[in-house]
Amino acid sequence: MREGWPLGIVAINDSAETAEPGRRERNKLQKKARIVAAARDLFQRQGFAETTTLQIAEAADIGTGTLFLYAKSKEDLLVMVFQDEMLETVRAIYADLPPNVTATEQMMIVFNKMADYHGRDLELSRVLLKELVIPSSSERISEIAELMDTIFDGLTAIVTDRAQIEVGNAALIARSAFALYYFALIGWLGGGFARTWSMRQLRDQLSILLPNEVTHD
Repeated sequence: MREGWPLGIVAINDSAETAEPGRRERNKLQKKARIVAAARDLFQRQGFAETTTLQIAEAADIGTGTLFLYAKSKEDLLVMVFQDEMLETVRAIYADLPPNVTATEQMMIVFNKMADYHGRDLELSRVLLKELVIPSSSERISEIAELMDTIFDGLTAIVTDRAQIEVGNAALIARSAFALYYFALIGWLGGGFARTWSMRQLRDQLSILLPNEVTHD
């Protein structure tokens, strides 16, 4: 209650102030959900290059001006479509890791399942990786921060637990491991190497990066 305001006025105004942002927020979330659904459907059916922002706006039943309030470009829309899905995928991968294998084995499970995700649509994944590797704006960096933090935290936990390395050094090793994975992924998606060869090389590199591993029962 605001000091010095009559009780009846306070109740009315507080209700209006709390209810109205709630309605606006729900409306924004509903529009965003329509945009994401429309973009995902069109990207998957037509391909990224053949899809236009006008088509996405029409499929989402909004104007193009409204669309650009949520995403400044088609690339922004691509990241918007996949960031939440990728985050859920990564969390599910970590939650399902077998406990009785080495850090290298756990990381290979993580990286192979991530590669499986990208393998579902190679064309979209090629474009998406470009946007993730070199974000074009501070907003893009902010959008993918939670995903990258989740990936790095999970890898750090693997190194800390399986290789018995202190957290600070484990975090550096985790980022190095992810960099090796990304290089392998780009080599495969770019058509330079077969996936089997790329992942075999990655396993060898991880074994060198983590020479003193332990296996817990």
